[in-house]
Amino acid sequence: MTRRDVFDYLRGVEGTWWGRLDEIVFLDGLYDLDALPSSDSRYTTARGDIIQHRMNNHDLGDDWIFEDPRFQLLEGPDKVLLAFLARIVHPEVQPDVDRAARQVDELNRLLEPDGWVLRAHEFLSGRPIYAPVATGKAAGPVIPIPLRDDDASKLDLVLGQAHHLLDADGQGLARDLLRNATLTLRRDGGFFHPIPGDNWTDATYEAVLTVDPALVPEFTPAVTDLIWQHLSTVLKRLQREDVMSLVVEAVLLPLPPVPQNWRQVAATPAATNQARRERAVGEGYPTLDGLVFGSRAELVVYQILCEIQRDSSSQRSIAILPLPSAKLRDAGVRSPDFTVLGNGRAVVIEVDGPHHYGRTRKADDEDRDRHWSRCGVPTIRIAHEQADDPVSLKERLREDLTRALIPPR
Repeated sequence: MTRRDVFDYLRGVEGTWWGRLDEIVFLDGLYDLDALPSSDSRYTTARGDIIQHRMNNHDLGDDWIFEDPRFQLLEGPDKVLLAFLARIVHPEVQPDVDRAARQVDELNRLLEPDGWVLRAHEFLSGRPIYAPVATGKAAGPVIPIPLRDDDASKLDLVLGQAHHLLDADGQGLARDLLRNATLTLRRDGGFFHPIPGDNWTDATYEAVLTVDPALVPEFTPAVTDLIWQHLSTVLKRLQREDVMSLVVEAVLLPLPPVPQNWRQVAATPAATNQARRERAVGEGYPTLDGLVFGSRAELVVYQILCEIQRDSSSQRSIAILPLPSAKLRDAGVRSPDFTVLGNGRAVVIEVDGPHHYGRTRKADDEDRDRHWSRCGVPTIRIAHEQADDPVSLKERLREDLTRALIPPR
């Protein structure tokens, strides 16, 4: 990727990579052109090849060398490419010191994430000669990219970099909360922070995380501060010191479609055990077999349960009830993600998304499980990440269902 970026940069700069030399003289400083083969059967060496196609006919583009396998710039050792780049900014090739310095700065921006930079190590007639130097720093998760206010795709990458840093620090809850969030930058303009002398100006910004309303309570002050520590690190690396703080806001949900006779519909409540999801059809929730599911992970679990159902004998069949509503004593109406029936027994399956990892939701989950246990119904809990490995999840579900529905004699 870095090599492609370097070549794109060189294609876009004014002038040519061989500078004030010709291509033969430039390449003679790096390669033995008489030892490299020709790609034209009429010639025996690369030198004759280049003279014919670049100087006589000129039927190759100026960037021909970047992907010519003989010169190993695209797929060869690092030292080959680095020597080529150092030659481009050599005083013999690029005599303009300021222009060479600007080119070095841009090349270093591209090379540094991979642990290399060009640095002046000696001088020729007062002009620096650059050589590649290993920085000793391993490639990290932060990619140096210019970041403008409206760069939605780059802001999403910034959020991914913060996610990576949180993961590296073992901050699982904060990491998972970012997975479904959206990052934007909002200019203050003295509106959100109008207190004089607080360092906020009309040129300062705040980072805004937009999240599902159900997840907002999980962004406690401690979690928000932790996310901001890592997010601000990325933003500062991208020269966005003007972003001063982080706020968390609930996403505005789309307004529901309303029929002309909505009053009549409202006066006649619908009776359905999937009432909480039936109204969500068309709003992005996955569907299958005429059933609605709350997430992609729930759909994967349903498909696996259907496979287990097909694999079972007719005497050991199971029934699958996605999102059935049930009235529990002292717990109101609850809708487990799945209830599975078989052998005269029942088991509840819950697919836990990232919002289940917070302490408040975890206590609520334990309370739900306790109410089902009082009814003699066990609960199987599945982390949504497990849906990424359907084969392993199928084996686990088969084992858990066998244990719950077919106890040993």
